Amino acid sequence: MNDKRTIGLLLCKALIGSLLFFSSFAWAGSNEDFDSWQNSLAPLYIWGMSLSGSMSSGPVTAPIEIEFTDAVSDLEGIFTFHYEGAKGNWGIIADHSFLNIVPSAETPGPLPIVLKVDMKNTITELAGLYRFGPDNPWQLLAGIRQYQLDVTVTSPSLTLLSIDETFNDVFIGGRYVRNINDKWSFIGRADIGTGDSDLVWNAFAAFDYRFSKLLSGLVGWRVLEYDVDSVSGLNRLQYDMTHSGLGLALTFHW
Repeated sequence: MNDKRTIGLLLCKALIGSLLFFSSFAWAGSNEDFDSWQNSLAPLYIWGMSLSGSMSSGPVTAPIEIEFTDAVSDLEGIFTFHYEGAKGNWGIIADHSFLNIVPSAETPGPLPIVLKVDMKNTITELAGLYRFGPDNPWQLLAGIRQYQLDVTVTSPSLTLLSIDETFNDVFIGGRYVRNINDKWSFIGRADIGTGDSDLVWNAFAAFDYRFSKLLSGLVGWRVLEYDVDSVSGLNRLQYDMTHSGLGLALTFHW
């Protein structure tokens, strides 16, 4: 193992922690509620996921290929929420996630060097929603997603890697929301976008269980892929990553 691979593993651990809580939700609701305001809020949601891809800044490239590991012990700060509101055909989706992860590791060899990562990750999504009708499970959505990545990798004597980038993308997609019975619902979502990213796509499938009129629990699987390659030479930033894994959430409804 060399220094670059050690940096890659550190970045991977930090990225896993930074994206633990980012996901997508929906509610099924009843047909009688279609013309009244429906609101849902998931104040804390979890995405336990694996990473596959690579990350580069200038001449430093970190290949990343690792399964989900627990990075909660490296968590310094967190603020997340997911809100949806709709009345009739139209609705709105708002999602925000901020995390600060600080993992560390030692390089191999007779004189190991301690490497530290300070990663601040902010993801914000705002989208409009169109529902075709109370008996139609299909929905359209379109919006903007901002991905802020602030990463610093340091040794005791110098900074090895520093990335401070913001990606703004627009996306379009659709959802399928179907009541199975009075307790269970199925939710599927897919969207694709571009902008500062060359391409970003997202897919999500889940089952939601309604404990009561006010509370439900969701379990599902999500895949999010970013493809970014900006500027060549020393200022080059390349982020080619597939994130996938199990999502969990408790959602409040009113």
